[in-house]
Amino acid sequence: MIDKIKKYKKLELWIFAVFGMGVIYPTPISNDRFGQPFLNVLVNTLLVLTLFYFIEVRHLVEICFIDYFFGLIFSILYNFTFLFIAGEKPYTIMGTYYLHGAGNILITILAILGWTITFAGALALCSFGCQKYSNYSKKSFFKFERVFLVILVSWSLVIIFFLPGQISWDALKQFCEFEGKRVANLDFMYVPTNHNPWFVTLLIGSIFNIGNKILNPNFGIFLVILFQTLISAFIYTKVVQFIGQKSGKIMGIVSLVIFASPIFSSYVATIDKSTLYYAFCAAFYLCYVKIIMGVKNKHKALHTNDYLLYLLTMVLFSQFRNDALYISIISTLILLSFLVYKHVNITKLLLVLLSFVVIISGWKAYVHKINIVPGASSEALTIPTRQVSYVYINNPNSLTKKDKKIINKITPLDKIKKNYDINSGDNLKNLFPVNTFLNNPSLIKEVVQGKKKMQSNSKIKSDLREYLKVWLKAGLKHPFTYIKVYIAANSFYLNPFASPTNLYGSLFINFPTRVPYYVEPNWVDKYNYLFNDSVRLKAREFIGLILSFPVIAFFLNTAIATWFLIFLLYRSIKLRNLDMFIILVPLIGLVGLSTLVPINGYSRYVIGEIAIVLMAFACMFSVEKINIKRRGQRG
Repeated sequence: MIDKIKKYKKLELWIFAVFGMGVIYPTPISNDRFGQPFLNVLVNTLLVLTLFYFIEVRHLVEICFIDYFFGLIFSILYNFTFLFIAGEKPYTIMGTYYLHGAGNILITILAILGWTITFAGALALCSFGCQKYSNYSKKSFFKFERVFLVILVSWSLVIIFFLPGQISWDALKQFCEFEGKRVANLDFMYVPTNHNPWFVTLLIGSIFNIGNKILNPNFGIFLVILFQTLISAFIYTKVVQFIGQKSGKIMGIVSLVIFASPIFSSYVATIDKSTLYYAFCAAFYLCYVKIIMGVKNKHKALHTNDYLLYLLTMVLFSQFRNDALYISIISTLILLSFLVYKHVNITKLLLVLLSFVVIISGWKAYVHKINIVPGASSEALTIPTRQVSYVYINNPNSLTKKDKKIINKITPLDKIKKNYDINSGDNLKNLFPVNTFLNNPSLIKEVVQGKKKMQSNSKIKSDLREYLKVWLKAGLKHPFTYIKVYIAANSFYLNPFASPTNLYGSLFINFPTRVPYYVEPNWVDKYNYLFNDSVRLKAREFIGLILSFPVIAFFLNTAIATWFLIFLLYRSIKLRNLDMFIILVPLIGLVGLSTLVPINGYSRYVIGEIAIVLMAFACMFSVEKINIKRRGQRG
């Protein structure tokens, strides 16, 4: 038996992998680096044995350089996220202890190499599995009516318990802005802002007003819920049809389960800009992919309607979240370059881009003309603010007096440490001199008293430019500090094994028992739920049970989209397929943006990625199938 085992050349490599996987980053900080629980050791060993069997015994695949390269990427994400969150304090990253001293460094390298081998083997095996699935899967045509009905019925099981509909905090604020609500206790009147896109505020406010005039506020809320439910269900049905057609019945059913689940129904049951943003994100990506697939399929010419739909979805996608505008423009410019490379007529796409610029510019001019307050710049700077603030807290002597004076103008020095939290940038961004977030009464009081402004003036803009120069200078002086803050602040978006266990996945099913007085629309006293709290609590427990199902819980993990993207990039390189890389551009943008948000591990920032990553996989399987057919013809 021993002689049989010895004949495998790479046996030592896999034993090394098991040892590397046994390394931990204990909290609190400790030198006990090999204290893995027995169950973890057992699971890791079984995983390595499985890989060893299929790779070394069955010889199904051979691990090549690209497998090791991407295995190293996954290993770095896995190890460094755990390392930087070990022993974590609100304002100090203690885990860097595991990078100090020869012993700790060697053990950490052992962990990185061990996991690199394991991930490389897993990638090679998954790549083989994708090829097999692509070879055997057949196109599956899901009927629109059936899919649409399944989604609506599934969603209704959630929506009915929260009728007439939930309202998120952001939406409550939008209603206050829409009606110009005056908060007597604070002597403050809400004004229209673009903190949440004004287009969305106008849309939900107008639909609500129709229902309110017809019957009452409850019917107005219900009308908004009905509107977003029908539009979302229509779009996700089209997505399921596309996935089934491109990658077969199994992928089609998986996508249907995900879209019909509470991951999406909890948002549909809630008035919030995110609900339709996810749907339009999926619609934009579907149109984007169809243009690329149309270019690939020379037998099926692209029609004018394809470009008109692309324009419509691009406009709607960019209007439901402020930073989606950049993804739309960059994706379209790259798509334009792709068409030029493929020698395809670009006239229609150029007209789409020109029309988009005209529409967006016209809307921005209109918003400026009617004095809509722009969103505060602090919203986009939560990561840079945490980085430079970390330097100030932990290494203040590296900053000059002038640097500190500049920082103090944006974030008062005496308040930084008290408000610093590596996992949340909300408190720090509230220190900025301009604030449109207004998420607590004290901020509103500061605006009323003139201590803070809702709109930047020339002095504040100048101070902010100087602040960004200090941020850049400090980053050049402390690059490793900036990297570790970025990784620690996004640990739950970068490592699926580090994600916090949250029964409800941060979804909107934790309805408020009482609306905060400073975001109460004038009609709030007439707004009430159909069912009492006890019924809704039971409904929450039922929803929590559904969310615990393995497939749904898997997709609800806030780092899954990031790891799926890396895997898809790996497959596009392994397939040597430029088309597949172009298909991934919007997903790359979305994943990148999710690492610049204020809160670590908040599912609302990644559900848009979940909505499109399934389509990206469908495209990959389609490309795999084409490659297999070509190889067969050559053979």
